[in-house]
Amino acid sequence: MNKNQNKLKIGLLGAGTVGSGVVKALQNNDFVEIKKIGVKDLNKKRDFFTNLNSNNPALTGNLSEIVSDPEIGIVVEVLGGLNPAKELVTLAIKNKKHIVTANKDLIATYGPELFDLAKENNVQIQFEASVCGGIPIINTLKQTLSANNFKKITGIFNGTTNYILTEMLNKNLSFEVCLKEAQELGYAEPDPANDISGRDSAYKIAILASIAFRERIKIDTVYTEGIQKITLEDILLAEELGYRLKLIGLAKKESDGKIDIRVHPAFIKKTNTLSSVFGANNGVLVEGDLVGELTLIGKGAGSMPTASSVAGDINLLVAQISSSQKPNPQFVCQHTDFAKIRPVSETTNCYFLRIRTEDKAGVVGQIGTMFGKHDVSINTLTQRGTNQDNTASITLLTHLVKEERLQRALAEIKNTNVVKQVENVIRVLD
Repeated sequence: MNKNQNKLKIGLLGAGTVGSGVVKALQNNDFVEIKKIGVKDLNKKRDFFTNLNSNNPALTGNLSEIVSDPEIGIVVEVLGGLNPAKELVTLAIKNKKHIVTANKDLIATYGPELFDLAKENNVQIQFEASVCGGIPIINTLKQTLSANNFKKITGIFNGTTNYILTEMLNKNLSFEVCLKEAQELGYAEPDPANDISGRDSAYKIAILASIAFRERIKIDTVYTEGIQKITLEDILLAEELGYRLKLIGLAKKESDGKIDIRVHPAFIKKTNTLSSVFGANNGVLVEGDLVGELTLIGKGAGSMPTASSVAGDINLLVAQISSSQKPNPQFVCQHTDFAKIRPVSETTNCYFLRIRTEDKAGVVGQIGTMFGKHDVSINTLTQRGTNQDNTASITLLTHLVKEERLQRALAEIKNTNVVKQVENVIRVLD
């Protein structure tokens, strides 16, 4: 396709933070033209498309009009959430339109259904922007590293939680104070539940794992734990022990074919490249049999980083459409089997525990005995002084142990008179 040929027409669903960035990113694109933009409020002032290298697109409050327009070849969905995005994308596919989306919720929840529908209608769904904003992780897995058998993916997938944990570390502040600061600066939503609960990260690791391991992942099979219980004390103790506390998403395929996939806070070694991912940045560590370890770090959200990935997907589609090529198999969901997931109770980890006990002789011995009864081997155990309520704070690190054994030991320990509270349990990654 050259400049003199007709431009491919695009319909944009959503004109918020990401949508406005997409419009700006396409200002100098010689091959596409945004014909219509679907918005919720037609009266809202918008001046971001006044300098487009095309006629200004029409605004419409009727989103169905965009997915039904016969002149539109690509529908770009940046509404977010499941409704009305799922209904509109489904209708667009049935109308033979290619899809570009930044919607992780949609892909992680309804991806298999939508990919099957796209295959039936001979159209493609591109979703690079759904994971890690401006980091090109999806097409890296699908194309650049496609010759690899992937062993493991580990990442920091949520900028909000990473910003909060970074501020807690750097400023010695509590979780609550740093969350409020993140909201005031726009890094966290007024309702931050999706971020701090780990749900946002679960969507993203599910998408990446399904690509890397060529099996579909049901989002409700991803074990998910957030950062709500993390205290400044946990963060400082991690540093003292040679670790850094991060909210980690990981997926690895094990020798029996099951996939261990989960999201939770973790102590990671300071030598791990992800330990140096600070602020609102994201980072992904990929392990393949050919490439070895590869780390990608960058802005995981925001208007222009996400728009960069959306525009890149549009360009991929334009190149294929203009050359009359069949869809590149590397960009089409080929797998149909659902993965067998390793329950978190069957995973093996080291653990950090923070326990508050009675301050009297013999307590440490009792705790050690109970752990030993359940074959939980203690690496280090430290009593960290007496609290104002005459209790003692004990921290310990375990050797590798199956989670179900640790949980059985903790259930017994919690029921003893000498243990007042198991204040936190955090996994320690290699």
